[in-house]
Amino acid sequence: MLTAIIFDLDGTIADSTGCVVDAAHQVAHELACRPVSDDAIRNRIGEPLAPMLAALFGIDGEALQRAVTIYSARYVEVAQQHERPFPESVPLLRRLRAAGLKLAIATGKSQNGAERATERMGIADCFDSIHGIVPGTPGKPDPAVLIRAMAALGVGASECAMVGDTTYDMDLAHAVNVRTAAVTWGVHSPERLAACRPGIVASDFDTLEQWLLGVAR
Repeated sequence: MLTAIIFDLDGTIADSTGCVVDAAHQVAHELACRPVSDDAIRNRIGEPLAPMLAALFGIDGEALQRAVTIYSARYVEVAQQHERPFPESVPLLRRLRAAGLKLAIATGKSQNGAERATERMGIADCFDSIHGIVPGTPGKPDPAVLIRAMAALGVGASECAMVGDTTYDMDLAHAVNVRTAAVTWGVHSPERLAACRPGIVASDFDTLEQWLLGVAR
């Protein structure tokens, strides 16, 4: 029986894709890196930050460290104005909590970044716990952050579902036998998500809610 739902943050609950794209372009500008397209950046959203920037710009070492610093500073700057929950997110979360379900975040952001973002957007109180990447632990698609979220909620794999907008979210859930719900309003295409064989590919919040509540009954 489903008793808990664990959500990705960026592209699933929060409309933050533009912030990621902007911050990545800032890296290219300041470090005079090779240009990359918006789509190339979107396709890597969900990966840990340093590997994402390394792959996008072909950099490592000191240049990569500088890229992470530049990206992080720019992201914080633009997020103040442009990172916000999708309009349907908060009503959905409130209804799921009213239905008695436990809720958590498992995001590829750093732990500090996840906590700051949810507080800034006014959604921290929608969740029982919030989990990002902590130093010394791997990022997505490794399931470490999902395992931490499950432990905090006190649930096993059979009792929860992972909701996300990328194949990384689907892969980490499958790695520990957790149900999956893919959403198409984020960064990965419906076709790419469907290839991961999620429990559902939802194109709107109503469809997602109906599926989650149906599994919970």
